[in-house]
Amino acid sequence: SLDREEMVFSQGKFDIGELKNQTIITLENADEKVVAFLNIIPDYAKNEATYDLIRKTDDAPGGSLDILIIELINYFKEKGYKYLNLGMAPMSGIGEGRNFPEKTMKFAYEKIRQFKHYRGLRDFKQKFDPEWEEKYLIYDTHFDLLQLPGALVKVFKP
Repeated sequence: SLDREEMVFSQGKFDIGELKNQTIITLENADEKVVAFLNIIPDYAKNEATYDLIRKTDDAPGGSLDILIIELINYFKEKGYKYLNLGMAPMSGIGEGRNFPEKTMKFAYEKIRQFKHYRGLRDFKQKFDPEWEEKYLIYDTHFDLLQLPGALVKVFKP
């Protein structure tokens, strides 16, 4: 949709010039119009492969992104890869919180509309039964941690 902003985080952003040089998996409708796609990018971990962007049009059928991931899994199996890296799901591993800043982070993840897409991202990836790896954030002061949601908003927008 044209009214949505492009989100950017751990990989790249939509760049037609870059996409022309990458392998793309597409899903087309009956009229042969592309309604969803993902692009394959290098992953430098042994026996591991990954993708970057995954997008669909507003009129794409339900489950389109699921189909793309299944096609991606099959593609990588044919290429001999053992692992697929689905990427991160920011803020999704936050526990109950031991202090005010950690509780604030959990509240932001669960209740604030601007962070709703993080939950959706985690839910989407969870469907494929991944082996989640914890990533830790080291911070000096509680104030540093409280600045994280704002920093994530800035990072997600180019």
